[in-house]
Formats: sequence, structure tokens, C-alpha cells
Amino acid sequence: MPADPTTVLLVEDEPLIRLFLSELLEDVGFRVVEAANGIEALVLLEAGLSIDVLLTDVDMPVGCDGFELARRVHQSRPETEILIMSGRQWPSQGDLPPGAAFLAKPCPNEAIVSHVISAAERTKLSSHVAKSQRSSLDEAAKILPFSKTA
Repeated sequence: MPADPTTVLLVEDEPLIRLFLSELLEDVGFRVVEAANGIEALVLLEAGLSIDVLLTDVDMPVGCDGFELARRVHQSRPETEILIMSGRQWPSQGDLPPGAAFLAKPCPNEAIVSHVISAAERTKLSSHVAKSQRSSLDEAAKILPFSKTA
């Protein structure tokens, strides 16, 4: 497993599906943190859990649904990649936050893994670009202009 594995917050109310998806993602090297519903996910995030990817189901009986959770995560952590799944409800206009992807259930295992890998790569790339830009700004701030001498 890599030294700094990508962290996926998996939000799924069906325990067997959650267990299966967690093992599927852990088998390819992801660190998976599980939540049984949107409220539990928000508590984890408010406690300071750092995540790279949110993988959430839409239909959850307790608290906010997956669309609301995705919007709240996007507002508070716009750098987080968001994947939303459902076998019952398709997104309507405005349900998905910008950049989020929707996966229709049942979704082949390979497709789920592929989407999470792509999301993780986008997260790492944007993080690397942001660090590079900050580094360039820091370097530029260190350059002190000399006054011209006559």
C-alpha cells in the first residue's frame, strides 16, 4: 500500500453493500472510512476527517440523502471529488454539485474501482498543482528587488 493512500469516505446505509464496497476499494489500496448515513458522514467530517473522495448512495433513511451530503461536502471542501450512486433515483437538474459524477446501480465492480481511481487521481493532481502554485508564490515573495545604482 502506498505511503499516503487516498482516503475514501463511503456512505451507504445497507451494511452488506457497504462491507462489500469497502473491501473492494481496500483491495486496490484505498483507505476506506465507512458511514451508515449522511449524518454520520457529516459528524466524521466535522471532527476533522481528511478525505480525498466521497462515494455516497442517494437513498438513506436517516438524515440527509446523498445529494444533500454531496452539496454540503462540495461547499465545505470543494477539492474533494464526489461520486454518487443510486439504483432507484436519478439526479434531477441541480441535484449534483459541480464536478460530481453519478453511477447507476447496479454498477460493475470494475467500473466502481475505475471511477474511484480516476477521482483519486484528479484529487492528487489538483493538490499537486495547488502546492506547486503556492511554492511558486512563496519563491516569488522571497525575491527582493535591488534598487538601481548610478
